[in-house]
Amino acid sequence: MKIISVITCIFIFFTHHLTHAKTLISNKERPIMLELYSSQGCSSCPPAEVWLNKLKTDPRLWESIIPINFHVDYWDYLGWDDPYADHQFSKRQRSYKRLGHTNYVATPGFIVDGKGWNGWFAKQALSIKQQITPAQLTVNLEKDTANVTFMSIKQNDEPVTITVAILGFDQQTFIKRGENKGDVLKHDFVVLNHKKITVDAKNFSYQANIPLPNTSKFESPQRAIVVWASNNNDPRPLQVVADWL
Repeated sequence: MKIISVITCIFIFFTHHLTHAKTLISNKERPIMLELYSSQGCSSCPPAEVWLNKLKTDPRLWESIIPINFHVDYWDYLGWDDPYADHQFSKRQRSYKRLGHTNYVATPGFIVDGKGWNGWFAKQALSIKQQITPAQLTVNLEKDTANVTFMSIKQNDEPVTITVAILGFDQQTFIKRGENKGDVLKHDFVVLNHKKITVDAKNFSYQANIPLPNTSKFESPQRAIVVWASNNNDPRPLQVVADWL
């Protein structure tokens, strides 16, 4: 039993480090970041998440489309505290509205490549129109740190914000109160935790070493990482990369 335990510990140790030892490099054609703003306290959100969850088997995943499920906290007052909700995500959605990139703040709410999208409500197919950009994002994952370099096409007058998000899959929650009381909600692409840092440029290069966000309070057999760069006062992605962990 002791030999088996030692072998198991060695396997876990090397698997952990091999899982994180990889490099992500952005393409010239920037992937479309598909943002869903949702909440477990919103009765109209589950169908939107069912639709989003199907993208897990889409052949374009990570290469040309990167789905992210942000849970907001502004419905928690209805009686159910969403365990995935983060006030920062509510602020992010409101900033899209404040800057004129979308016309409303609601759930379910969709942002496609930095702009509001209502096509899901009309059962329209998602159009993937990638933009060519010379800006490059490189992420070296070593142990529990994301070493990020963002190369801009020009010297920005403002700092750039680098965000690292860990996504969870096959998440299930039995809802005890609120509008979805009695339902079991299933989530994919849901943000378990995130970290961001704002940096200034040095010779058109922005660099940041960001510890991977702690997701230990969630059990997620499958996870992914998404890293994006944006202007300090605008949430729209300038470049983005993602992959399984």
